[in-house]
Amino acid sequence: MKQTVNIKEEIKKLVEVQKLDAEKYDLQSMLETFPEKIQEMDVLLEAKKNEAQNTGEELKTLQVLKNEKETEMQIKEEKINKHKTDLYKIKNNKEYTALEQEIKSIEADVSILEEEIIGYFDKIEEARILSEKNKTAFEMEGKKIEQKKTEIAAEEKELTEKLIKIDNARSSLTKDIAPRILEVYERIIKNKGRIALAKVNGDFCGGCNMQLRPQIVNDAKLQKNIVSCENCGRMIYAQS
Repeated sequence: MKQTVNIKEEIKKLVEVQKLDAEKYDLQSMLETFPEKIQEMDVLLEAKKNEAQNTGEELKTLQVLKNEKETEMQIKEEKINKHKTDLYKIKNNKEYTALEQEIKSIEADVSILEEEIIGYFDKIEEARILSEKNKTAFEMEGKKIEQKKTEIAAEEKELTEKLIKIDNARSSLTKDIAPRILEVYERIIKNKGRIALAKVNGDFCGGCNMQLRPQIVNDAKLQKNIVSCENCGRMIYAQS
C-alpha cells in the first residue's frame, strides 16, 4: 500500500533544511572569495617588489655612470699633467702654443665632467632615498600580506568546520523527508542556488517576486501537493 505523504509536514522539514542550505551557500560564497583575495594581494606585493627592484637598479646604474665619468676625468687630468710636463721640453713656439691649446681644451672637458659628476651625486642621493623608501614599502607590505593570509587561513578553517557541522545537521534532517519530495528540492536548489523553497507573500512568489495566479496561491495554502511557481520553478508554500 502506497504511503501517504503529509505535504504540510514535509514543507516544515524543508524549511529547516533550507535554512541550513542558505547558511551553507553563504559560507561557500565567502570561501570562494579567498583565492581571489590572495591573488590580489600577491599581485600587489609583486608590484611593490618590482618597484623596489627597479629603483634599486636605477641607483646602481647611476653609480656606474658616475664612476665612468670619474674615471674619464681622471684620465684627462693625467693627460693634462703629462702635457704640462711636456711643455718644458718644447723649444718650438708653434708646438708650445698648440700644446697649450690642447691643455685648455682638455681642461674645459674636465670642467664639464666635474659638473656632470656633481649632477650624478644629486641624482644618486635622490635615487638612494627612493630606493630605500620602496624597499621599506615592499617589506612592510609583505608583512601585512603575510598577516592577512594567516587570518584568511584561520577563517577558512573556521568556515570549513562550520560547513561540516551544517552537512551533518542537514543529513539528520533530510533522512526523514520523503525521497521524491527531497529529490525535487535538491534539483531546484542545485539550479537556483540559495533558495529552492519560497514562501508566498500575499499573492507574490517570495523567490522571484512575480505575481501568482489565484489558483496557485490557493493550492499553496491547502498544502495537499507540492506547488511550484510558474515563473521561477521554485517550490512554494503558504500559511493556511
